[in-house]
Amino acid sequence: MPDLSRHVRVGWALADQSVVSLANFLTIYLFARNLAPPVFGAFILGYTGLVLLNNLQNALLVQPHNVLGAPLPGPRYRRFTGALVLAQLALCASAGAALAAAGWLAVWLGAPAPGALLQALAAAAPFWMAQEFVRRVLYTRRRTLAAALNDAATYGLQLAGAVALALAPPGRASAGAALLLLGGSSLAGVLIGLWQLRPQVRFGGPGALARTARVWREAWDFGKWLLGQNAVGWFGAQGHAWVVGLLLGVEQVGLYRAATHLVNVMNPLLQTSYSYLPARGSVAFQRGGTQALSRWVRRTQRLLAFAPLPFCVVLVGFPQQLLQLAYGARYAGTAMPVVLALAAVASCITFAKYPFDLGLLALRSTRAIFYVYLIPVGLLLTS
Repeated sequence: MPDLSRHVRVGWALADQSVVSLANFLTIYLFARNLAPPVFGAFILGYTGLVLLNNLQNALLVQPHNVLGAPLPGPRYRRFTGALVLAQLALCASAGAALAAAGWLAVWLGAPAPGALLQALAAAAPFWMAQEFVRRVLYTRRRTLAAALNDAATYGLQLAGAVALALAPPGRASAGAALLLLGGSSLAGVLIGLWQLRPQVRFGGPGALARTARVWREAWDFGKWLLGQNAVGWFGAQGHAWVVGLLLGVEQVGLYRAATHLVNVMNPLLQTSYSYLPARGSVAFQRGGTQALSRWVRRTQRLLAFAPLPFCVVLVGFPQQLLQLAYGARYAGTAMPVVLALAAVASCITFAKYPFDLGLLALRSTRAIFYVYLIPVGLLLTS
């Protein structure tokens, strides 16, 4: 008989990621359509920083938990999770303190606008990071319904706040306010997550200090090359907006990001795969070795090969029409349709090779993943 519970879990994972992706897509779309381009551009620079922080913590904590924690028995799993929760708290506090110090320094040096943006980031980043950690830890044990409920509350509040901010009178909606909105809605998810994670976390006990240090070392050994890969991948996907800002100014960042944002209609599919599949690849390897992992990768590749094709056809074939539908005549006569089409092709290529990344991840060959990601981003930076 088919494993109906597995299909239900996958269904909740897809529903969860659809909620997250739709809320994020609509939030940024509302800001892109209603905020002045310089304000939206400043928000995007800050938002890109939040994405970078998430990518770094995913490498150091989340992916080690998904892959190393998935096959552990109950007591060991709870102690393993408790050690990484402590690391997550330290990382959130460090990120908030560093951003606050940078904001104070910017104001002291006579740059009040960047300083205010950094201070807003300092307030938002710890809660943004903690909520993402909670939802991804729930995926390790396939608690996809719990993750969906957490995200429904978090991103429902975010979307409601985005509507209110987008409709605010001109001059009232600042980039800092938009970032604080993300942090405030994430705080709700963190509070819910503290209750949801109780059965999965254990602190203390005999040898707790040595055990925590051992888990941290294991996570670092696994994640150090992923740290480089995630940073490189972030630059290729979003971080190059900072280069656009340095070369062309904040307003051009807003225009560029508003156009390429339409590629994110693929996010429910992509992010469901990114959240659900890493732990499953690890379990396949633990149960059957390299042969079982190879079969799992081939099966996953066939499943995912054609999934993004309809999106790619529409985005590449009709970029001008999509931009006009989304933003009116703002991009008439510009090169942004070409940029949108290229961004769609790049996203589809990245997703097509994802099953191979999962195989390397399950084998703990994180250095190979870093080198695979380094080559295309080097070409992008050169361009």
